[in-house]
Amino acid sequence: MDLTQWEKRNPRRGNDETNQAWERELEDDECMRDAPPPPPRSRTNSLSTNSSDGDAAPREAVELCGICMLIEHMMANPPPGAAEPQQLSAFWATTDAMAGAVPLPNVAELHDFLFRLFATTGHTPECSVLSFMYILRLFSYHPHLRITPRNCKRLLLCSVMVAQKNHDDAPLRNVDFSTAWGHVLPGERPVSPERINAMEHILLNAVGFDLYVPQDQYEACLAELHGVVRSHAANVHDLPVLLQRHAEFLTTQAARLPWTTPP
Repeated sequence: MDLTQWEKRNPRRGNDETNQAWERELEDDECMRDAPPPPPRSRTNSLSTNSSDGDAAPREAVELCGICMLIEHMMANPPPGAAEPQQLSAFWATTDAMAGAVPLPNVAELHDFLFRLFATTGHTPECSVLSFMYILRLFSYHPHLRITPRNCKRLLLCSVMVAQKNHDDAPLRNVDFSTAWGHVLPGERPVSPERINAMEHILLNAVGFDLYVPQDQYEACLAELHGVVRSHAANVHDLPVLLQRHAEFLTTQAARLPWTTPP
């Protein structure tokens, strides 16, 4: 069932009615409760930052950069015939935002957004990978859709939120991510809790509430992210700085991020 079909089956309602219906869907959906988390993995370093001292970058930093590189590629090279219909307007800054009004963000800008979001919410690195896989699943199920500069940041925010609520032991609320948006992008138009709810509703329905990620798919995604960074590192001049910034943050914030310490 594509987005147009489920929109017809789920016409727009008032906010209260929509939220109540959405809460019932979450309570009844088994995959939200029972999907196993990705397998634990070593957090040993895996890629040189190409810095003068030759230090290796943490896996989390490499994976986040890989996600940003692939997101940029997806926006710059949309599949033939893909579009951004009105069904994705919840992810726009305003419902009448012009399609070409937002410039294409580069890897550094995407990384700055995702890194600040991670630093603000403290979600585990697996959530970043899962969120990217949910985005891939969305466009795999609906190949006529595309990610664009107009929708990418709100789509990333929403997918990280869904991954965090599905994976982490202490899930945050939608209002927490609404607040986080204001900290991450204070100059941007605010994203209200009502808008967050609408984005979550669209994303989860678009993927059919299919949030389960098999272990082999998760590991294949990790390998792809590391491979992309290795193969295309020379094309991203800021990559050493991005990796070093991430590594320094993990070191200084270890007490706040218990998952950085191996069991």
